[in-house]
Amino acid sequence: MNRRIHVAACCDENYAPYVAVMMLSALSSTVDTPITFHLINCSISPESINKLQDLIARHKSTLEIYQPDDRLYRGLPTLRYGEAVYQRINLPEYIPTDIERILYIDADTLVLGDLNELWQLDLKGHLVAAVENLSPRACKDIGFPRTEYFNSGVLLIDLDGWRRESIHKQVTDYARKNAHRLQYVDQCSLNAVLRGRWLRLMPGWNQQSDIYKVLKKYSEGGSYSRESMEEAILNPKIVHFTGKKKPWKVYCFHPFKTQYKERLNTTPWENLPPPDGEFKVYLKYYFALRQRWKCHKRQSAVKKFQRSKTHHDT
Repeated sequence: MNRRIHVAACCDENYAPYVAVMMLSALSSTVDTPITFHLINCSISPESINKLQDLIARHKSTLEIYQPDDRLYRGLPTLRYGEAVYQRINLPEYIPTDIERILYIDADTLVLGDLNELWQLDLKGHLVAAVENLSPRACKDIGFPRTEYFNSGVLLIDLDGWRRESIHKQVTDYARKNAHRLQYVDQCSLNAVLRGRWLRLMPGWNQQSDIYKVLKKYSEGGSYSRESMEEAILNPKIVHFTGKKKPWKVYCFHPFKTQYKERLNTTPWENLPPPDGEFKVYLKYYFALRQRWKCHKRQSAVKKFQRSKTHHDT
C-alpha cells in the first residue's frame, strides 16, 4: 500500500477556518508519513482558498481542490448543514482513479492520533470503516439498531469498491426517495446502502460529543465495552465536535475546546471572533456550563475508576 495518506474533506466558506484546524492537527499528529489533502470546494472564497493552500504548503504538504457538480444533489434538503454534507458521497467521482482509498474527515474535528495507524487498516473486504454512532436517536429514522448504524464524520473508504458498485448513485437515489423522513439525510442514506458492509472502528477514532452521555444515559444498546469508551474519553485519536456546541462558539464547554482554540490560533484565522458573540447567546451560557460540568464529572469519574482499578489489581 502507498505510504502517502490521502485525506478528504468538504466545506463551504463558513467552515474554511475549521477545516484548516483539521488539516493542521492531522499533520502535527501524523509522524513520518506524507499527507495529501483533497478538499471539495463548496463555495469557499478565493481568498480563503489561497490561505489554505499557503498554509498547507508551508507545512510541506499538498492540497488538491475540486469543484463539485451541484446538479447531482439539486432538490435534496440540506437543513442547517449545507450542500457539503452530500459531497462526501461522491468522492470517488472527484478523486483520481489511481488512489484506491481515502480517509474522509469532517471539518469540525481535531486530530490527535497518528493517522497512519488508521490508514494501514485492513478493510477485510468492507467498503468503509467507521465508528458506531453513539446517540441512539439518528438510527431510528431508518429502523436500524444502534449497533448497525455508523457516524459518517470519519470514514476510511474503499474508493475502488465504491466506484465498482456505484455507491454514490445508490445513496443519492435513496436520499431522494426518503429525504422527507430522515433527520440526517446523507448519513442515514449511507447507512441504508452500506448496511452490513462496514467495518467497526474503536470509538476513539471518532470521539463524538455524545460520548460523555453514553456511559450513563445511553449505556444500553451499544456495542462498545466500557473500557473502550473510557479509553476514547481519555485518549481520543480524533475528536469530533458533533451537535450545535462547536468549539469556536462562546457557549461551548467541550473538554477539548482549549486545545482546539490553540490550534485555530496557529492558522491564518487566529483570533477569529466567535460567530455567536451577540448578547442573546449568553442566555445559553448557564445551560452550556451545566453541560460542561457534566462532561468534567464524567472524565473525573473515569480517571478515578481507572486509578482504583489499577490499585486493586496491584
